Amino acid sequence: MTERFSHLVWEGRFQPIHRGHLAYIGELLRRTAKLTVVVVANETSAEAGHPSPVPGFSRIVDGHHAGERNPWPLWLRHRMVRATVGAAFPERVPDIQVLVGHRLDLDWPLYQQLLPPERVFAVPSRDDFEDAKAAAWTALGERVVRLDVAHLPAVSGTLVRELMAAGRPLDEVLHPVTLGLLGGTAGTGEVGA
Repeated sequence: MTERFSHLVWEGRFQPIHRGHLAYIGELLRRTAKLTVVVVANETSAEAGHPSPVPGFSRIVDGHHAGERNPWPLWLRHRMVRATVGAAFPERVPDIQVLVGHRLDLDWPLYQQLLPPERVFAVPSRDDFEDAKAAAWTALGERVVRLDVAHLPAVSGTLVRELMAAGRPLDEVLHPVTLGLLGGTAGTGEVGA
């Protein structure tokens, strides 16, 4: 039997939100009454202005926030996540909250206040980066659930950006709502700036 949770939290960059993200959100929604998705700003620990409560993890995350890996601004990513998740899971919209903000490791006191007290951090079992994330949330005293994602589509933001750069079709990796917000049309592979 699959464990059920009252409130799961998942955070990420969503550069951009893709079908792999949506498949994972579908998994989370099957396991929780409420889901909070946090779209995090692209910033490094040096830019935070205060010490991280998990400095080892912050150093690992900094590499994922390099400029070339993050072409879209926070406001657009937040809009993409809200619109795409709403279109993909219309029946669950009341159960999903999409927040925007600093990386959780760089503004932990704020998130301790904002996130519901019964929260459980959902972290996919995928790679060393996700292992470090789970260890960081645990070090902060948070409950963490690891979810196997081997059966989900193998899509990444890097793959999407590579397909875009090559002018390849994106309808297999992006939801039509995401394509529209990026200025493209489903099936054409054309995405505007």
